[in-house]
Amino acid sequence: MEEESFTQPQINKFLNEHFIPIRVDVDKEKKIASTYYVRSLPTSWFLEPDGSKITSVPGYVNPELFPVVLKYIASGSYKTLTLMEFMKQNTK
Repeated sequence: MEEESFTQPQINKFLNEHFIPIRVDVDKEKKIASTYYVRSLPTSWFLEPDGSKITSVPGYVNPELFPVVLKYIASGSYKTLTLMEFMKQNTK
């Protein structure tokens, strides 16, 4: 993801406009990794402003799918739709 998804200008722009992106070195920050149940790398976590969990996406997410996931979370659609339902509605 570091080399493929995060190097895409449109992904970086959307991330910075709608999220507060951070990277955590789980080897150095073991407490954070434990708190958020990081079991594999990469893992993308999405949190509410109060720190409560929206969802996590374990594993590699390709540059074609990652913007869809970001829009799903940023739009608040996760509150009423599954990701698959969101994708069906937004690909018509």
